[in-house]
Amino acid sequence: MNERYPTREKLRRRETFRGSGLGGCGEGDHQPTEDKLARSRGCRKGSARQQCSSSASFESTEAEQRLQRITMIATTQQNMTTELDLTTTQFQVSADKRFVLLAYNIRPVFSQSFTASYAIYSVANGDLLELSPPEGQKAALQYASWGPQGNQLAFVFDGDIYYKPSVTSEPLRLTSTDQEQYVVNGLSDWTYEEEVLLQYAAHWWSVDGARLAYLSINNSVTPVMEIPHFLGGLYPSNVLFPYPKAGSSIPSVSLFVVNLYGPAHTLEMMPPDSLRARDNYISMVTWISSTRLAVRWLNRAQNQSVLCVCEATTGACSEKHKMVMDIMQNQRQDVPLFSADGSVFYTILPAKQGARGEFHHIAGLAAQPAIPSVPPRFLTSGSWDVTVLCALDEKAGKIYFLSTEESRQSRHLYSVDLDGVFQRQCITCNLIDGCRFYKAVFSPNQTHFTLYCLGPGIPKVTVHSTKEPSRYVVLEDNSRLSKALEDKRLPETLFRTLSADNHDLHLKLSLPQGYEANLHPLLIIVDGVPGSQSVTEEFALDWPQVFSSMHNVALARVDGRSGVGRGQKTTPVDPRKLGSMRVKDYLAVIELLMQLPYIDDRRMALYGKAFGGYLTLKMLAATDKLFQCSAAVAPITDFKLYSAAFSERYLGLPAKEEHAYLTASMLEEVNKLKDENFLILHGTADARVHFQHSAELLSRLVKVEANYSLQLYPDEGHILREPRSIKHFQRTVVNYLQTCLKHRPLLDPIEDEEEEDD
Repeated sequence: MNERYPTREKLRRRETFRGSGLGGCGEGDHQPTEDKLARSRGCRKGSARQQCSSSASFESTEAEQRLQRITMIATTQQNMTTELDLTTTQFQVSADKRFVLLAYNIRPVFSQSFTASYAIYSVANGDLLELSPPEGQKAALQYASWGPQGNQLAFVFDGDIYYKPSVTSEPLRLTSTDQEQYVVNGLSDWTYEEEVLLQYAAHWWSVDGARLAYLSINNSVTPVMEIPHFLGGLYPSNVLFPYPKAGSSIPSVSLFVVNLYGPAHTLEMMPPDSLRARDNYISMVTWISSTRLAVRWLNRAQNQSVLCVCEATTGACSEKHKMVMDIMQNQRQDVPLFSADGSVFYTILPAKQGARGEFHHIAGLAAQPAIPSVPPRFLTSGSWDVTVLCALDEKAGKIYFLSTEESRQSRHLYSVDLDGVFQRQCITCNLIDGCRFYKAVFSPNQTHFTLYCLGPGIPKVTVHSTKEPSRYVVLEDNSRLSKALEDKRLPETLFRTLSADNHDLHLKLSLPQGYEANLHPLLIIVDGVPGSQSVTEEFALDWPQVFSSMHNVALARVDGRSGVGRGQKTTPVDPRKLGSMRVKDYLAVIELLMQLPYIDDRRMALYGKAFGGYLTLKMLAATDKLFQCSAAVAPITDFKLYSAAFSERYLGLPAKEEHAYLTASMLEEVNKLKDENFLILHGTADARVHFQHSAELLSRLVKVEANYSLQLYPDEGHILREPRSIKHFQRTVVNYLQTCLKHRPLLDPIEDEEEEDD
């Protein structure tokens, strides 16, 4: 059985697998009891990943690249000396720099979450103390992190939050959850991790460490998904976790604040009246001061948001900004920046730019009770988008942000004055050679910032002073990677903007060196998730890039009309037409690519995963043998079977939008796939796009006697974990594509005669 999740047998026996651990930055999950793991949180970048933040509290590295093997003498809490062999991939330093939190025995759960055991290392004397809950020793925890003061810390065990004022203090239990309920405190369940907060941690410390805000997510009425695990036993075992599908009950959520100094006192922050008696989501929480916090609520349809300021001492929340959102805006859950006195806050809102339409820009609003007659004061303007707010420096009178002003495929760091005269400065333009796509992290006092150069050249990490950004210290230049690539034939990359159906469509085309001398097969990487962006200048060295270089294949990525960085006039997306317009955009670009003299229009293939796999199948159904072969990984085939938060965001409730769901479903077009050549790959334990999607598709493909290939990965999830599975997957896809694109297919006699006549 797969130990990441509880089995039905363990749920019935109500066994408790005790655990302890500390994590941080929303990058890691920590292990609860196995039965509570399912009940409490569903066996649960930077919107897309956040690309800017005010500080980074938890250090995380790639497990494969930076495994640190540490053998230390550990003094346990029973004063017993034990030698521990730790393999750590994450660590966090306490605020007073006296202790280091080490995570080991890490076991992934979902895309970001994992469980782990934890030890606390003393910098002064080298002692290593295990972190455990009162209920049991040597137990794995769901989550843990240092607080902002001294060496206070909190951890989550069995769905409940525990607090330690210091490393040597006994843990205090802050919440008490009914063991029979699917309730988790301070952490995301599947829905919040994957679709709403986009992070695992669901608790937030006040700056002074005096209070802790946390979500309490209740899935007691949410339908439970069962995923079978086949390996390792005489009989399969089932993994259970709450997973709301379109139209079903969604988790209820509450926001609480607990006082940590003095007697524990917990207050609920009350949602706005308009959402109090209705299904809703909480998509953002941030502290403004030691006693006030900002909260954003969304209605279930996710087309209305309400930003409130809540008083932690009373639980009262007042509305500050209410907005009706379109399909693009509901992807943006920006964290607003508040002035020190809390009187003004800055956020990203759509601003009209004349005939050019609306673009996203920085707006200042009063944090006093909302006055509808007072419009926001915009600090930026132009035919480009502000993508992330990075930092507010009131002393210097500036806001730092990332934007697409240089080009929609780049991200540069800018500053703008707060006085509203639209004076802005590009800090990173021409700053570092080979860098045009940045991520930035500022120090708490905004005197320094770390730049992550993500491309198009080899990634680098540098530290800068805000006063003299041109002088910097290099933390990482990836010199070994640079040297390794010196003698490699990397593809050339072209960016193009194409016009089709009165819309601008954007293309990233990677071509073999000397591409103009020959005809090349074309592989289109399909993504197309609404609000996402595939055409960027980020450095990439993944299997498609390697495949392109080794086999002289042209590689294309496309952003249709629903991508970011182009304003709202050019993104009039009908949310009910979830697949048809994206298919139309892709096919329009492919038609133009077929006219290029170096593209072989008889050797084209598609590759897509999840939503990209769905679009891949949709394109096959919309054409007649246009593509020689295609691969769809974990494809979504019916949005009624998919996540409620995602499906309802674009299609609405199935009971009211039955036609939209039928039109979007791939299962209604299976007969059009009968004569197409395609490969389906799916992990049987996929918790995001359940194997049920492929099973429904395969059942219908068999009925129409379709020509397809299938590769399953037993007990593997949406992200393959086993190295052998990863290697096999890459080899399978590469061999499949190489075989079908290697030889140019013969034209039928009618087409041959037509070509000869020409």
